[in-house]
Amino acid sequence: MRRRFPRAVTLAATTYVAATLALARWTDDDDGATRLRRRLLAADSTTPLWRYALIPFIAAAVGWGTNVVALKMTFYPLEFFPGFLRFAQVKGQPFGALGGWQGIIPSKAGEMAEILVDLMTKKLIDIKEIFTRLEPKTFASIMDPEMRCVTEDIFETVLAREAPTFWQGLPRVVREEMVAEAMAQSSGLLEDIIADLMENVYDVLDLKTMVVTLAVNNKDKVVNMFREVGANEFVFIERSGIYFGFAFGLVQMVVFYFVDKHAPEQGVWLLPFFGFAVGYLTNFVALKVIFQPIEPKRVCGVTLHGVFLRRQNEVSEEFARLNQLHFCNAENLWEEMMNGTYKEKFEALVRRNAENFFDKAIGSVTTAKLIIGAEKYDEIKCTIVDMIFASIPDCVPVTYDYQNEALGIEDTVRERMQKLPAKDFERVLHPVFEQDEIKLIVVGGVLGALTGVAQYFLAFA
Repeated sequence: MRRRFPRAVTLAATTYVAATLALARWTDDDDGATRLRRRLLAADSTTPLWRYALIPFIAAAVGWGTNVVALKMTFYPLEFFPGFLRFAQVKGQPFGALGGWQGIIPSKAGEMAEILVDLMTKKLIDIKEIFTRLEPKTFASIMDPEMRCVTEDIFETVLAREAPTFWQGLPRVVREEMVAEAMAQSSGLLEDIIADLMENVYDVLDLKTMVVTLAVNNKDKVVNMFREVGANEFVFIERSGIYFGFAFGLVQMVVFYFVDKHAPEQGVWLLPFFGFAVGYLTNFVALKVIFQPIEPKRVCGVTLHGVFLRRQNEVSEEFARLNQLHFCNAENLWEEMMNGTYKEKFEALVRRNAENFFDKAIGSVTTAKLIIGAEKYDEIKCTIVDMIFASIPDCVPVTYDYQNEALGIEDTVRERMQKLPAKDFERVLHPVFEQDEIKLIVVGGVLGALTGVAQYFLAFA
């Protein structure tokens, strides 16, 4: 923030000057200035006190309104608006070169997801450690009924089609025993696949790509996640605008009262200036007190600590729940392995175990090759392995509930996040505002200045 603050001041000053330029040019004109002074002096003695008394309340409304607008601009719209100007959206930014806006979180969903994944993988979870919690036998026992049906159908269909002479030449009892043996060994196949997966999970699962892709394709879930995790803080931002705005408004009221009595021609810029200051400062202060100070500090007997950081236990629990619900759950993990970055490696893992399974199910590989030929045997094996791999997406969902419970991602993330140092925990929510907070602050200032202009001409001019 320190690097950006000078630019923030420059941008704020430039915006304020632009907002009051028309007023300044008008008062520079002799006739315009004379008319203005006459009206002000004429109204000076008759301005009722209640109009001055309204200033703190208007400032409170400005503080509240600008903070609400800042929050809305953080989350919405989910897609760039207006759509016909989307081509001009600045890459990686919520605004467009020709105007328009996309919520900060939706526009940076992928980037924010990367930050959170880095936090999780470096501070909270080791994906290999997580997968070692699976019990291959338990996994196999849950999925085996599904796999048995698939195995029976695959063996009977493929052998009857690809090697009819061999298959029909076998006695019925032998055929049934062969299929029964294959079905019995399907549980062993599943155990082998899970054991292999536990050992080589880094090779077949790209957790970062999975979470980032889900975030980009489901911006609404990302928005809802941040809204729920930071619900208390966002309410604080809204309400703090009222308190800070009213406090600034009291100063504004006193200053403007004396200026209006003794130099009324200066009031034309004073209310817009204070309006800008109120809108700017309420946003600035609200964002700061949420995350600062990171560590508790005692000042004059009062403990100061970032509002968000005080709720570490509560926030950790909610974050862990939503993380598993929307992102790191068994369904998404398997979807990534089967169709994601390392899908070829995952397929190779399943295939090598399925090939071993087929050889065991046939019994004597040498005899089978002598009867139907080595080339035909390999062709049949390849077909059956292909069908086994293709059946995985249909069979594995029955294990999701077990996996979610066994992996314990929600519990692990919650427990370890609650123990994070404050400086690391602050990174959970702060990235939402950090990169673009100056835009929200300046927008608050501009809205405050416009309100000040309207207030001056409606109540005092």
